[in-house]
Amino acid sequence: MAATLVSRCMKPVDQFSAAQTLDSLSEPWTQALDEAWLSWQHGNFGIGAVLFDPHTKVVTGRGRNAIGGDPSSELRLRGNWMAHAEMNLFASMSAFNARGLHLYTTLEPCLMCAATAIFLDVEEIKFGANDEYFHDLDSLWKHHPYTASRQPSSTKALSGKLSSFCRLLPLSFTFEWRPGTTMVEEAIRHRPVLAKLAESGVATTLRNVGLGEALDELWPELPDDEVHESG
Repeated sequence: MAATLVSRCMKPVDQFSAAQTLDSLSEPWTQALDEAWLSWQHGNFGIGAVLFDPHTKVVTGRGRNAIGGDPSSELRLRGNWMAHAEMNLFASMSAFNARGLHLYTTLEPCLMCAATAIFLDVEEIKFGANDEYFHDLDSLWKHHPYTASRQPSSTKALSGKLSSFCRLLPLSFTFEWRPGTTMVEEAIRHRPVLAKLAESGVATTLRNVGLGEALDELWPELPDDEVHESG
């Protein structure tokens, strides 16, 4: 499993500063977070994704959420509800499948993205934060032989404040764009501390600064563990 900090570090994750945590990340996570922040800066959900070849140790593609639009002509999907980070990543592929590749994404994939990962034969999914609305889709795929045979392993690979940050961006967008929805209600029920921070709009005020500066500003307010704070 990918770790938030390199294995030689012995302190618990959240004893490190935001800068130390970012510096310790593997290349796939660094690029996925960069894409997430670009997505956020362009007024979108703030989710980023990359494909990584574990054999060559090379990131083979990048994508970001662009449902509200994006100035880059490199993105295949912009300004519609299909423009999720993973879908933009998959649309940019030159190959017909992702066999043997690992998907790194800052948020647990939704139904559309998870199903597409199965269809493209992604080998493994690593996500930065749980999505309480689409959590545990793995149990869905086992009921059909096609999806059961191609289902990739799926792991929450980040923890602590960095994982909370990965959830904060899309949750902040949801509070702004879709207040009062079931998605918001689920967030408030499962992680009230993070939901309150998202509702405050603090992340929105940081859109014009760099990722490191934004994370440094948010670090003291982020919950240490974003998984089901309410138990």
